[in-house]
Amino acid sequence: MSGKVLGQASKNREPNIDDKAKLTPQSISPFDTNSAKSFFADYAQELLKQKRRSLASFLADPIIEVRATEVIFTVGSKNVAVELEEETQKFIKVAAEKGWQLTTVSTKVNAAQVSEYKVFTPKQQFDVMAKEYPILKEFESRFNLDFDA
Repeated sequence: MSGKVLGQASKNREPNIDDKAKLTPQSISPFDTNSAKSFFADYAQELLKQKRRSLASFLADPIIEVRATEVIFTVGSKNVAVELEEETQKFIKVAAEKGWQLTTVSTKVNAAQVSEYKVFTPKQQFDVMAKEYPILKEFESRFNLDFDA
């Protein structure tokens, strides 16, 4: 498992006059897990309008950990991590426009955790259910069941 900080807002950047007018200290809020998931689900809808389905499908239901102004994504591949890296500054900007304080976005690659969380094919769905109900494996062999991969 590797961690990588994708982007961080510059602490030396002076906000312009418009930034100061829009974002007063009272209007900026740190994320909590629910608000972060909601933010990224809305962001995913915008990506769908741009026909960026891959990243949109990931952001619609991400595995995230929120620490005040930092969001840590758990991703299944380096490809998704790269896509998130390319989008990091936009995340920070859009979050600020919506009144959320987001300074850092990072990722951890953990394919096993993601595959248990997101199941796509019938075979993956069966495997997840069989972990919870081991008798299903016996049914699979007894009745010669075959799932589409």
